[in-house]
Amino acid sequence: MINIWDKVVPLSETIIRKFDKYEKLELKNEYHIDVDNFSWKNYLWTSDKFRRAHIEIVDAREEKKIWVMHMCIFPNYNDSSPIFGFDIVCGKNKITGAFHDFSPVGNSDIFNWYANNMNNYEWENKRQLPEWALQIFSKQMLAVSNINSEKELNQLCKIAIDNLDYYLYNIGNSNYQGTFLDKHNHYCKFQKQNPHTPAMMKTLGVDEVIFRTFMNEILFPENNE
Repeated sequence: MINIWDKVVPLSETIIRKFDKYEKLELKNEYHIDVDNFSWKNYLWTSDKFRRAHIEIVDAREEKKIWVMHMCIFPNYNDSSPIFGFDIVCGKNKITGAFHDFSPVGNSDIFNWYANNMNNYEWENKRQLPEWALQIFSKQMLAVSNINSEKELNQLCKIAIDNLDYYLYNIGNSNYQGTFLDKHNHYCKFQKQNPHTPAMMKTLGVDEVIFRTFMNEILFPENNE
């Protein structure tokens, strides 16, 4: 039986280091918890290549036997590049949910690369997407459950690193003269309709009011200017 945490925790550390060269933004103190048996950590960056990149790590391994990573990167509003998303929810011996997408915003070679690349992978347990998710994610989205084999775990980690490297290298090269602000707002609006995210965080002990504000300010902020 494999230990999932021994693989995904170092994976998250490797991913976070990839953002060292970008500008790190300060977050409110209430968006950070670090106590003996639970931590909730958030990282936010910006650069000329993308407008915001957010990584969230929830570590409740000791008491709740759960570990979560969420990552989302938004291009600049005038960039037709897709929105990058990657999420893992896991116990010690099984990933209960893994989700990854280059969610399309406009016509983009980056998305075309992703769509073609994801055809190279097979999964034992694919997940059906709820209605809110069908509004924003691509048909090539990775949505799987019950990952408990070394083969699929290694495959998932490889996808995370390879696709992130490709995305960060190629993002920010669009010459589009308009704006995709409405597309970004559309993405955030439907992401916030996911009932499982606030429910899980409340169960883990994060104040419900604080997390609702966090969703609007950091996790999936809409821009109404």
